Parts: sequence; C-alpha cells; structure tokens
Amino acid sequence: VQYMKEHKQLSIQIKHQVAALRLFALIILTTTASSFHSKANSILSKLRPAVRNMTTLAASRSPGASSWPSLQRPPADEEPSIDTSDDHKTARNSVPAIMNYVSLETTEISTRRDSGGSDDALVGAIWNPTLVRVGNGRLLGENQMTLDANAFELWTNSKSEETTFGKMAFTDQEHVVEDYYPTCERLVSDAIMSQTSTKTSSPPIACVCAFDHNVRSSDRASVGEIKSKRAIKEEEEEESNKSAAPEVQNPAGLVHADYTKTSAPRRLHDLSNPPKLNDVLHAKLTAQNRKSLLDPAIVQEALEGKRRYAFINVWRSIDTENPVKNPPLACVDAATATVDDLRTFKIHYEDRVGENYLVCPPSSPPSSNREHSWYYYPEMSMQEALLLKQWDSMGGVACGAERDGGGAGGLSTFTIHSAFIDPSISPESPPRKSIEVRCVVIWEEES
Repeated sequence: VQYMKEHKQLSIQIKHQVAALRLFALIILTTTASSFHSKANSILSKLRPAVRNMTTLAASRSPGASSWPSLQRPPADEEPSIDTSDDHKTARNSVPAIMNYVSLETTEISTRRDSGGSDDALVGAIWNPTLVRVGNGRLLGENQMTLDANAFELWTNSKSEETTFGKMAFTDQEHVVEDYYPTCERLVSDAIMSQTSTKTSSPPIACVCAFDHNVRSSDRASVGEIKSKRAIKEEEEEESNKSAAPEVQNPAGLVHADYTKTSAPRRLHDLSNPPKLNDVLHAKLTAQNRKSLLDPAIVQEALEGKRRYAFINVWRSIDTENPVKNPPLACVDAATATVDDLRTFKIHYEDRVGENYLVCPPSSPPSSNREHSWYYYPEMSMQEALLLKQWDSMGGVACGAERDGGGAGGLSTFTIHSAFIDPSISPESPPRKSIEVRCVVIWEEES
C-alpha cells in the first residue's frame, strides 16, 4: 500500500496482481479437497510471474538495489567489421568485448531466487562495464587451455555422438537426465584422466556424477514457447509425483564464478543428503531406492581433506542447425585472477543461501600491467563441449593462496566466465541455444 501511495504509476499493475491473488483465495475456499492439488498447481503456475513482479518491484526500490546488467556491444570505434569469411573460427586473433564487472567499491551482493531459477533485483552491486580483448582459443596451438592449469578446456566429440546429440530433446528434463548426463560423466572422466598433473599427482577417480543442468537461450520467443509447454505439463501432473523442471534461462552476461570457498563444500555436503522434491534427480534416485546421490562417508572424507573433489560444468550448443554465434561464452585463464578480484554474491533461495563470486577488474597498480586473460572459441558446434572447472579443492585459491598455482601440482581452482556480444558477428545471426550440465568429481583417498 505504501508503494502504491508513493508510486502512482505502479498502482494499477499492483492492483491487478492483488486481485489475482484474491481470486486464488476464493477458488481455494470453493474447491473440494479431492481436486484441490490439481487446480491449485495449475493456478499457481499462472500466478508465479505476478507474485515475482510484485516482489521485484518492492526490491528494486529498496536501498542499494540495482538491476541486472545487460549485454552490450563495444563502442563503434572498437568494433571490427562484420566477418563474412567461410571460417570465422580462425579469422581473428581477438575481438573487443564489454564485460559486466562490478566496481572495486562493491563489497557484498545479494538477491532472492525462486524455484524456477528467476531472480529478484540485486542489492549491493555497483556495475562497472569494462572494455577487454577476448582471445581466440582456437589459435593457441600447443599452448591450449587445460582444466588443470587454466580451469577450462575444449573437447570435440565423434561424429556419431554428434548425431546422437541431434536427436536429444534438451528441453525435456527426463530425457536429459537419462540420456545426456551419462555422456557428460564419461566426458569429464576422460578429460581428467588426460591431464598430465592429474596422472602424476592424484589418485584415481572414485566417482563422477552429473547432478543438475541449465538450458539457456537468447531467443525470447523460444523461451516463452518452452515455458508454456512446461506450464501445461505441470497442470497435467500431480504435485506429489513431479520434480521441478528447470526453466530456460537467458545467457548470463555478468562476470562471475559459480562457487565460493563456503558454497563449494556446502554443495558437496548437500549431495550426500536425501534429494528434495524439486531436485532434478529426485525421481531417478527415488525409483532406484537410493537415499542420496553421493555416499555420505566418501563426502565426509572429501570435506575433511582426505580426498580431492571438484565441480566441472559441461557446456554445449544444442542448436542442430547453427553454431554458437551470439552471445558466445568467454572464460578467464585462472592463472591471471587473484582473490582480491572476487566479491561474494549471496543468493537467497526458499530453503537455503547459496554463494557465487562476482568479479571486479584487476586492482593492481597500472605499473604491474595485470589483466584478466579472456578466451573464447568462436562458432562452437554441437560436436564440441567446453569444460569449465567451477571448483577444485586442491586448487591454489582453494588451498589459501592469493592466486591459483599454489595448490598441489599448481592446479587451478575455477574459471571466471561470462557471456558477451561478439561484435564481429552480425546482429541478425541465429540466437544462442546451449546447455550446461554440472558434474561433481571425487578422487580416491590419498595414500
């Protein structure tokens, strides 16, 4: 009511949303118990956006609130000409890009996130869009990025696997869990075993388990289409028999890292607990009569430092007709970032508080010439997968060093990353459609 008084332009919109909630209350009062669950679930799926809008309106007007940053093109004088060559993959050594960093004055940032993955306004973020150069990772030759040293790595699948991917329904959660998760687990296992330092300094892998995923698209029309199908499916299912399918999300256009020194071990511990109703693996683990994804005893040993563990994402295009044009994904060489660049980002869920890192530009004196080294792989196809290390318990930063390279074998901890606008690609290019699958890896106990 106070906001309606202070912001008259919002009063009509809020009144409509309050009226929708009153309608829902009336339906509850006139609905028999036998049909309550199905009707309530159907109506709630339609009311969630209204409730989310009300919350966001209030949060966006609270002290310290800010909006989420949008992807930006570089200034006109920095933009290269649009590339028309047949092989854009190797046409340029680097491209300019605007990366959405936070400012050095930013301390701690927070938001609230609903069960569908949508966020309210941010509190505490002071944005500092920064012009950088993003190198072409395809041109590194023998100096290619690796998971161990740099925290990201490009892998290419066989043609037969690409044909299989083309038949997958990546917006169908059950299909992804049953058919694509095992592929990601094998890929992560193969990638780890190929690392030179892993072979020489770490024991064998005890397990690799995929446990969650995000589907992203920069095409708002396709996002709306998929969400409407999901809403229809929710109406047809009983609340007690379904797990929450993740919504299709926009590409994340802010410089960030997925885990912190606090949230990585906490997430590992969560995976040793019984799955919650909205966990992606709830139905599968229940059908297999498994109490948890990971063995609690093994997880405890990892948390005590007796075993190495890591979180690794498998990022892939899911467009069967086009490679990734805009916006592609770029990663920072882990060896060029320090803990001084990191700012804690707290995400308040309905049942827990998660943490990511947002990132500010390097704060070292100009004389040191320290910069983040950004790389991307132009026009990634469905046949290619980008592996991103999100946390490694034996990485330099994880072990208490100021920067990576201080852990056993000089291992990286994580890669900072962000989507960005590639100015060498036409604005009329096909939208990006991608999936990222989160995997957890635990090694055998150190001898």
